[in-house]
Amino acid sequence: MLAVANAVAFLVLAGQPNPGMAAVSALPLAAAALLWRRARIAPVVTIAVAALVVFFRPVDLAFDLVRPGDVLPFAVAAALVLAAGVAIVSSLVLALRPSTGNGERLVGLGGGAAVGVALAATLLVVWPQSDDTGSLTDEQLSALPTVDLTNFKFSPAQLRVGPGQPVAFKFTNDTDDNHTFTITELGVDIEVPSGRTRIAVVNARPGRYAVHCAAGDHEEKGMVGRLTVTEDALAPDTTAVPETSGAHHHD
Repeated sequence: MLAVANAVAFLVLAGQPNPGMAAVSALPLAAAALLWRRARIAPVVTIAVAALVVFFRPVDLAFDLVRPGDVLPFAVAAALVLAAGVAIVSSLVLALRPSTGNGERLVGLGGGAAVGVALAATLLVVWPQSDDTGSLTDEQLSALPTVDLTNFKFSPAQLRVGPGQPVAFKFTNDTDDNHTFTITELGVDIEVPSGRTRIAVVNARPGRYAVHCAAGDHEEKGMVGRLTVTEDALAPDTTAVPETSGAHHHD
């Protein structure tokens, strides 16, 4: 299950297939082979692999777990953390009682489900990924301009928030990698996983701000931009209705 969930996440749900990340699915298969052969190191290897699969891209899992409305990504993320929990507990049971029966299997399933829930809770607490839309109205949300995160640029790269408009954007990422919308000056660091869309309200005073992607060496590759907020732009907590055209956000 771990292998399948990880493969689906990076080959199906990603903006573009990412074979390199999907190759991590080979690790759970290798651990399963060790368990089948009853190798002495199998429990330790399985626990390590389960933890690795969960925590090597924690933002992606937390992002999907907090959005049950996106059924397939949520289901894959939930299946992955539950499978990791079952693998961890079953390995512990195997290490303590090598001769397993139905009772031990039930302990592995029940205890594993509980550990899976604990893993999910940890992801949501340590890496919170809910969209903070402030008090924007439905009309404001539907009028937000879209910023496409590509390899390796923002489109558009020059953003302008004009009169009566909220400092908020819809970010899309159809690439095979995660990207961020980062404004160091404001402490803004919004990560958008591959194949996902998210909305963010930026708490910015009027002025000009440098924007970059903080993932890997993306900034060095030219993934930079600028945000200009005018004096009469709306504060994040406003509920006023914006102008009908979101195009005014762009230079």
